[in-house]
Amino acid sequence: MKTLDKIPTGKIERASKLVKTGAKIGGNYAKYFGKKIINPETTKDELNEDNAADIYDGLKSLKGSALKVAQMLSMEKNLLPNAYVEKFSLSQFSVPPLSAPLVRKTFKKYLGKFPEEVFDSFEKDSINAASIGQVHKATKDGKTLAVKIQYPGVAQSISSDLAIVKPIAIRMFNLQGKDSDKYFMEVEH
Repeated sequence: MKTLDKIPTGKIERASKLVKTGAKIGGNYAKYFGKKIINPETTKDELNEDNAADIYDGLKSLKGSALKVAQMLSMEKNLLPNAYVEKFSLSQFSVPPLSAPLVRKTFKKYLGKFPEEVFDSFEKDSINAASIGQVHKATKDGKTLAVKIQYPGVAQSISSDLAIVKPIAIRMFNLQGKDSDKYFMEVEH
């Protein structure tokens, strides 16, 4: 069994964020059942909205593969209650971008050169940010290009993130094994 001092800090932070999200969801259920006792006609609409918001906030803070799962689930309109689909669809648009200095550092690390050494022009600010990377506009030899920069550490964290997120997502959303496997396999690839 691993002791905490042997587990990488990043994994502990990601697991901690999921635990906090789980605690919020537990609180949402307690609030829902309290309201249900007082008013048996209470529907799950508010519970779904609260849970969707808390889960989305947790996944958004993790970025990477966890957020990619939210993006994919938001496209399946009949898989989840509407509150989840609406909230998770935000993952298509609302990912905070990397700073310009970190983009340059990442570019140099993987290509051995800074962007301005490779392209005729390179926009330091991204034109779009997503779950595992962001896109920058560049030009080379008169052609306009879209250059995707993968977030640092994403490739290494995907398997561990999915190992944490998959069992929670399957139970929370009552996903069927074979149906859910295609989503998780696509994210990992």
